[in-house]
Amino acid sequence: MLITPDLHLVIARLNPLLHWLSGPAARWVIIGLYAALLFGIHLHQGIFDGKEALKYMGCAEQVLQGDFHDLLGNYLKYASYVLYLVPFIAVGLPKAAILGQIMLSLMASSALRRMVLRSTGQAGVAAAASALFLLTPFIQQWTVAFYTESFFTSVSILFVERTWSSRKRDPWTIVLGLVTLFARPVGLFLVGALITWKITASIQGTSQSWFRLAGCCVLFGSAISIPGIRPAQLEPIIQGQVIAGVGGLGTPDASFSGSSILSAQRFLVERTSIMEWAEISGRRITSLYTTTRPYYSTSHNALNALLYLLYPLALIGAWTQPGDQLTRLLLAILLLNTALIGLTHDEWSGRFLVPLLPWVIVLAAMGLTRTSRSNSTESNVA
Repeated sequence: MLITPDLHLVIARLNPLLHWLSGPAARWVIIGLYAALLFGIHLHQGIFDGKEALKYMGCAEQVLQGDFHDLLGNYLKYASYVLYLVPFIAVGLPKAAILGQIMLSLMASSALRRMVLRSTGQAGVAAAASALFLLTPFIQQWTVAFYTESFFTSVSILFVERTWSSRKRDPWTIVLGLVTLFARPVGLFLVGALITWKITASIQGTSQSWFRLAGCCVLFGSAISIPGIRPAQLEPIIQGQVIAGVGGLGTPDASFSGSSILSAQRFLVERTSIMEWAEISGRRITSLYTTTRPYYSTSHNALNALLYLLYPLALIGAWTQPGDQLTRLLLAILLLNTALIGLTHDEWSGRFLVPLLPWVIVLAAMGLTRTSRSNSTESNVA
């Protein structure tokens, strides 16, 4: 691999930091910085408990009263998070759920560290990945919110790490899988892809790839074909909106009567053209991976823009380890989610990217390790 002299220098300067991060003292420093970050976020925005959060807490209160209608209906796809809130609301301390989300984030960071360590064999890189997860405001701002992002992201990491590292299907792994599946609608992609990878692990040759591709197609087809989606949720799709509630094709068309993502997509194509449809889908995907927003402050955008440094490293990790099973799994998860956003819409704050960033971090860690090894090899040859 061709590495520029500047990149050689950057990697050389990173080595002492990575060595320090792998030590036990660094963990306490990272936890302290994490606490300071959460405190700063809390001072800036407080605990976000409006809009969707009110609906989750309202559903949890209904469950406490013995009413499961909404839980098994409108909020079935978020049932894990609603049930997570129930005990905190039952004792009259709903804000204590934030402490639970903090603990889950810490557990997830440790799981991410173990996953990267097994994948790269580099303790410093693994520690850096764990620290990055905890110290990224783009991710951790949702830890102090009654939204599903932090909860879903943490349990996803715990589930993938535990399932990938063990061949045993113990009850705890099954519980984590169910929690992940019903924490957010896209839990289907993560759990379904992981099960597909496990089932096909013993298949040899190109047949394995074809079976996995077929499994991913079934997952995606199921996600966009499921009926019963409310019109308000489909309106951004038929309006061709990149970010829900912003812009689009104008006034809603009352002739639409579908109830699935697929039906909404067909309607959008009929309203526009294949070329315009493709352009809208491309803008949605671009928006998903864009961490900056024109309505953010300059400092906010500058901080979020640092995440762009992960993308080239993640591409290097994916490109240089195409046969690695974990790499293929993570790419499948990322591609499934990316395609879904391309057919639906993004969200104004970019929170749909949050559950995907840990997998970008893992791939970036692989890329950094590969680049570091190339650096060492070239130095030895020289």
